[in-house]
Amino acid sequence: MDASCSATDLELRLGQDPLLARAAQALRYRVFYEELGAEADPATRSAGRDTDAYDAIADHLVVIDRTRMAAGEPGVVGCYRLLRGTVAARHQGLYTASEFDLGLFADRLPQVVELGRACVDPAYRNGAVMQLLWRGVAQYLERHGLSVMLGCASLPGTDTVALGPALAYLGAHHLAPPDLRPSALPDRHVTLPAAETFTPIELQRGKAMLPPLLKAYLRMGGVIGDGAVVDHLFNTVDVCLVLPTDRLKDRYLRHLATRAPSDAVAA
Repeated sequence: MDASCSATDLELRLGQDPLLARAAQALRYRVFYEELGAEADPATRSAGRDTDAYDAIADHLVVIDRTRMAAGEPGVVGCYRLLRGTVAARHQGLYTASEFDLGLFADRLPQVVELGRACVDPAYRNGAVMQLLWRGVAQYLERHGLSVMLGCASLPGTDTVALGPALAYLGAHHLAPPDLRPSALPDRHVTLPAAETFTPIELQRGKAMLPPLLKAYLRMGGVIGDGAVVDHLFNTVDVCLVLPTDRLKDRYLRHLATRAPSDAVAA
């Protein structure tokens, strides 16, 4: 965290405030485009904000550094985008459905929330911001009676061969049961490599390649769908992460509140 900021300077906010949403979009641009190499079109580059049609209907969970706000800056140093299934159904659906077939959740949309666009300012990756964000997610789940979290979890880069050990590890150890297993859309489907094509050492190396935020979801009981999708725009390979709340235990929530991954940047 920025040496000039303490945990008491951080504040969690939730809602659809346009000013907060714009500040979150600016943070997303800095992380996804400037840091992680997403491909910005001229309009996005000119605006300096990561935006799409889902922003207008989603709730934006943000962490603000009040010292930055006092200095006249927007102050958003961490963010999540939360989109409930019932809200998405009244509009253009869930973002995840652009990569994965979510038909098996059609009857459970009132219990579904999509987690996306998670990122933290590089100067604040000591865990405190993620702790607050996860606290906000937990409160959001309880407030709206939600029981299934899902979203696209991203591995950096688009080289599926280089990411093969990581994808094989996920498929071997964290594949969702059939009733929770969305499949990548046929025209974008990348088959997860078989674990048998790698040595145990290579699979352990693959596990180490997983981003900290994805590892945290898996520790909580998260599982992945069938296949992966290459997202050339965001320079990632995506898997569909599904986390039913009945797989969560209080001890996991306490664990996350005290040991959030310090360098989590995207999901």
